[in-house]
Amino acid sequence: MPHPAVFSAEVFWQFSLNHYARAGVEHACLTLQNTYQGNVNLALLLHWLDTLHIELADQQIHALIASLVVSDKQLQQYRTMRQRLKPQLAPAGYQLLLDFELELEKSQQHELLEQLNLLLPLPAPAAGTVTSNNLARYCQQLGATSLLSHLQGK
Repeated sequence: MPHPAVFSAEVFWQFSLNHYARAGVEHACLTLQNTYQGNVNLALLLHWLDTLHIELADQQIHALIASLVVSDKQLQQYRTMRQRLKPQLAPAGYQLLLDFELELEKSQQHELLEQLNLLLPLPAPAAGTVTSNNLARYCQQLGATSLLSHLQGK
């Protein structure tokens, strides 16, 4: 399967929204984030690449992780603030905070795609290769292999 010349942030965003809505995926993503300090957007990206049969080298995954340092810290600080404010806010006000957090997540996905596009061209899959294991390697790195099938939506 040929790789796109550039990966589309909007296509990835739509994939993420659809995949996150699958049974068990949201819970697995939140567990990855809150228990294993994993990055949900990176996990979704790695799974998306797996579905496209695109295998990243370990160095490429590390480059993606490194690209998240600033935005991940900002998102963590924002989540902490949102959680602290929840008891003081009416449901509509809290929903506004959740909506803004979703925009921060989308922005982080754009950053990931920009970094991924800098890594192009990616190596083509070997002949006969039908699977890639980017997400499995990330889960293994975090010690979260028990979440893999749920993160994959299986």
